[in-house]
Amino acid sequence: MTTCLRDRGREEYVARLLRELGVEVVLELEEVDPQFEAAASLCRVLGLDGAVATYLVAVATYQLKCSGEVFWSRFSEYMRRVVPDKVVEGVVGFILGDECSSIQRQVKVGRVLKLSRYIGDVRYFISSCNFLELWKLTYRALNADANSKTVVFAVKMGYYGARALNICGGPLPSEIPIPLDRRVARATLNLGLLTVGSPEDVMRCRDVVLESWRDIGRSSGIPPIHIDLLLWALQNPNTLAKALRRVGRREEVLKALLKLVKQYGNTEDSSEEVH
Repeated sequence: MTTCLRDRGREEYVARLLRELGVEVVLELEEVDPQFEAAASLCRVLGLDGAVATYLVAVATYQLKCSGEVFWSRFSEYMRRVVPDKVVEGVVGFILGDECSSIQRQVKVGRVLKLSRYIGDVRYFISSCNFLELWKLTYRALNADANSKTVVFAVKMGYYGARALNICGGPLPSEIPIPLDRRVARATLNLGLLTVGSPEDVMRCRDVVLESWRDIGRSSGIPPIHIDLLLWALQNPNTLAKALRRVGRREEVLKALLKLVKQYGNTEDSSEEVH
């Protein structure tokens, strides 16, 4: 049985670094996220339908047979090329035809169709920047755990679409958790936030991990879902290089975070992650 113990001192140190970085800088860094870039290119062609499409397909971004970057590039290219009259049909058509989504393809389509019953509400919540209600609608419609990675990730992608359309620009509500996957588990372990032995142990301590990041978010002023991109960038050399060019005088804080991650273990990325 895994004992899930938090290191409060390490949490306070990470929160202080994040607070020095600041939420506005983290929001700016999100614009170098390949997922944001894919959403933005799609929204330039489809408008609000592009934001809705990125939200819908995000609930199917698990057990992919390609990297997340490849998946989002292919999805954006497909939707811009096809320009479907009905966004749900376009998303379903992509899932049915793309090799990246071949594992549990019909289950993934089913998740999209469940959400399609509430498409009017989805459009309204995205266009009005009401992402707390979009989160609630998503987990209720899917009969899923509110903290489920794909539920939270779908909300994040809908938000990316709204940001790309300049509908809204502020941070997401702090109630929405960080999307916990193996990548976040590695960073949690590497940063020394939990006294466990492996990322698998971290995943078994899910509730404790989410509470840890929730407290870090509260202390730093950066909602947990926005910390997600920063943790990914710290484990992805290409995105980190772009991020370092964007942060200017706060570069030393981002480098300090990177040093922490490297200090506590292996930071190799995995193509199995959503990003």
